[in-house]
Amino acid sequence: MSFLRPDLASLPPYTRPPEAEGGVRLHLNEAPEDWPADAKAALLARLADLPFNQYPERQAELSDRLARRLGAPEGSVLLGPSSGSLLDLIALASLRAGDAVAIPDPGFSLYPILIKRHQGRVHRVPVGTGFPMAPWFDTLHCRQIWLTLPNNPTGAWLPPEDLLPFMDASAAQTEPPLVVLDEAYAEFAPRTHRLLVDRYPNLLLLRTCSKALASAAWRLGYLLGDPALVARLATLQLPYSVPAPSLEALDVALDFAPAFDRRIRDLSDRRDRLAAQLPGRNVAPSQANFLHISPNPSAALAAAELKVRQLPGTGAARVGVGTEPAAQAVAQVLGGALPLPTPRAPRRLLVLDIDGVMIDADRSFAEAVARSLAKLRPALPWSDETFRAFKRVGGFNNDFRLTAGALALCEVHGDRDLLPLLISAEGRGFPELEPRMAALEPEAQRAVQAEYVDTVKLERPLISLPELEATGRDLAILTGRPPEELDLAWQVLGFRLTAVCDSAPHLRKPEPAGLLQLAEAFRAEEVLFVGDTRDDAKALSAAREIRPDLRWSFAALGPDRERFAEPGDLVFSTLRDLLKELP
Repeated sequence: MSFLRPDLASLPPYTRPPEAEGGVRLHLNEAPEDWPADAKAALLARLADLPFNQYPERQAELSDRLARRLGAPEGSVLLGPSSGSLLDLIALASLRAGDAVAIPDPGFSLYPILIKRHQGRVHRVPVGTGFPMAPWFDTLHCRQIWLTLPNNPTGAWLPPEDLLPFMDASAAQTEPPLVVLDEAYAEFAPRTHRLLVDRYPNLLLLRTCSKALASAAWRLGYLLGDPALVARLATLQLPYSVPAPSLEALDVALDFAPAFDRRIRDLSDRRDRLAAQLPGRNVAPSQANFLHISPNPSAALAAAELKVRQLPGTGAARVGVGTEPAAQAVAQVLGGALPLPTPRAPRRLLVLDIDGVMIDADRSFAEAVARSLAKLRPALPWSDETFRAFKRVGGFNNDFRLTAGALALCEVHGDRDLLPLLISAEGRGFPELEPRMAALEPEAQRAVQAEYVDTVKLERPLISLPELEATGRDLAILTGRPPEELDLAWQVLGFRLTAVCDSAPHLRKPEPAGLLQLAEAFRAEEVLFVGDTRDDAKALSAAREIRPDLRWSFAALGPDRERFAEPGDLVFSTLRDLLKELP
């Protein structure tokens, strides 16, 4: 067949190893249970009314729903018919003949096939049963780098902070490689790597719906990345490539997300109980829905009609965790006993604003704004009360925007006392001035930051790290500071926490995206957000509307707390007072 590419002649097809009929399926990393009955009934009702004669039209709509859920900007999510097909699209978009792609070894068996399909060159990075990052620094010359966390077939995982030095090094290259972080099993890990995407434009996050949403039959996946990069990839996707039934399945699955999440958490707990009770076996630490076990237990398990995936040449096998009875059977065959599950505490996330909550910064920022306006608009009457009134209006949590707002109001109303205007606009803002404020903000930012270099010395910390850690909750920051001012906050506090800051329009409070990102990144079930402004309260309210499946709470602090607190909110004078009352 001379009309075909000769380099593909030796490429073997992707085939499953032969297997016996029947038995318990623990060899394909599937979700061990079908959909909950009510979710399946809801989908079947949808499908009964689905017009089979029409092309699927809901891909953009469902992509937007995922983006909102993930706290991502518009155009940053691309759905596809499986994560494998999206990885194929990534290879098509970027690889030239002979380009190297770094992949983990051991790793997903589909990777080499996809690379060779696009005339790429496979660069294997030995990772063993862990995932050491040191060898990956030698792959920065590669065109693409495919990281898999948790890794298949070992389940090895790394926390996001362990990837930061590598991602910094990749982004610093003259021609940065495209890094693809395959998170097919992310939901079974303690945290996801969601927060890295906004930070690194050369990173794509790859997800599947097959595992966490028990939707392998529907062949659905998605990628998340910089909107400009995602838009280029979308142009290469064939029209109507995601079937209408699959799109309906995703919509329904997201409606029933709490039921799927409970199963994920139960399976993760079962995995850990099983891994700890296999005497005489080496079980690699896993944060996926399977275990890497050696010596190879497949013969003994097959005799009990438990199907597992042998890993040729390794002396090991990959064993899916399965249902509670299946895990009990695996433990029994291998000489162990599966402990009974015990009550599990919910994953609780404490999200903190910085200014006015963790740091007394009022004097610092008020002074920086006052000095800036004294130079930019010398005749403008200005006071601390005017500054506080701007904060009460809502939409002016960011002091660059506040300064720009003052300048825009002066252009319309002249150099007059702005206090009456601000009082009348409380809770409403100045929507008619939005375009002008946006145009003035760069100048305002330069002026305020120049003054803030000096006024930052007026700040002092209001809390210590041990006090926060004593809550026993996961800890994170959502702040209106830009990245460079966040670095100054760490110096004042003397410690760092995982943080989302005002680095893009979709992360500016009162937008809820930062809270949604943190909730997803920490796999939180309960989120308590502590803030001191109306914008903080609005962000929490908006996040609750998008993710009603989570338990959201807001704590209002500071001198204006009674003005913006809603019924049911926690209300305290200081963060230290709040922490004393937390269960």
